[in-house]
Amino acid sequence: MANVSGASTAFASDNTAPAHPKALEALQRVNDGPAPSYGGDPVSEQAADALKEAFDAPNAEVLFAFTGTAANIIALAAAVQPWQEILCSDVAHVLVDEAGGPVRVSGAQLTRLPSDDGLISPDELSPRAARRGDVHNSQPRIVSITQSTENGRVWTTPRIAEFVAHAHANDLLVHVDGARIANAIAALDVSPAEAIGSADVVTVGGTKNGMLFGDAILVRNPEYFAGIHFVQKQIGQLASKQRYIAAQFMAFLEDDLWLRTAAHANTMARKLGDGMAALGLKLASPVEANEVFVILAPDIRRAFAHRYVVHQPDPTEQVVRFVCSWSTLDSDVDAALTTLSGLL
Repeated sequence: MANVSGASTAFASDNTAPAHPKALEALQRVNDGPAPSYGGDPVSEQAADALKEAFDAPNAEVLFAFTGTAANIIALAAAVQPWQEILCSDVAHVLVDEAGGPVRVSGAQLTRLPSDDGLISPDELSPRAARRGDVHNSQPRIVSITQSTENGRVWTTPRIAEFVAHAHANDLLVHVDGARIANAIAALDVSPAEAIGSADVVTVGGTKNGMLFGDAILVRNPEYFAGIHFVQKQIGQLASKQRYIAAQFMAFLEDDLWLRTAAHANTMARKLGDGMAALGLKLASPVEANEVFVILAPDIRRAFAHRYVVHQPDPTEQVVRFVCSWSTLDSDVDAALTTLSGLL
């Protein structure tokens, strides 16, 4: 990510967006007197119930964490033993953007699988599962997929259903990294449950979708994640004042605010992507959620970076990422397109 003093961070990441007013109001509402600590408060219980209802998972367990990375680590580390293996795509956040956290905490091997913008073919799973039994090999236990993917792609309902079914047929658990799950649900216009198939554990993003801080872990099949609460505690993610995370989830789940904010971000991304294409720029990936990946010549990228902070996922390639958020305005998109037009 370029670091130019005074440059706008409007499209650097949805992490750069301000907190939604409803998130701040939620914090203020629960900031009234003492409450039980470590999740024993009624707000945490209500938020957990709301998440289970949203994903049609009445028998699930819900945990809260401060960050998406922590949520992923907790989910994956609880699923494996040190001699086992976590499978993921070649662009997975758990692989390239979490500093080896899942491996350090779990002790398990993290193995990349080839993908199409983060979308893994079910055919990649059987050969890995076939390696089970040999004491010389790590034993495959869980596969992590991202919805929407790190390259802005969305797993369609049939595709994710097929993938999860194939994983289960190969005795693999499935983790969904849902840092942008709301964007995927809004893009697909389906229920939250349909957007994750029969996945065993899902991390539900909040921070990227307008919350001040906080992500959740929806453990749909708790019997496979014994000890997950100990992992949460060990890595410092059992919040003593958990109600401040839970209250934000309550606010966002109410009246589907989380899906409305995500839908707005998706709309802004489509407008940005369409505008770039109209300028003759080539998109590196289809715009399916709230991220736009465009190919910019080095001189154009450098000049653009004086006005906007931009992220280049791979320094060896000319692909630049733009991310829209709940707070992105039409005028923000128009200004960025005007700047690009003047540079071409």
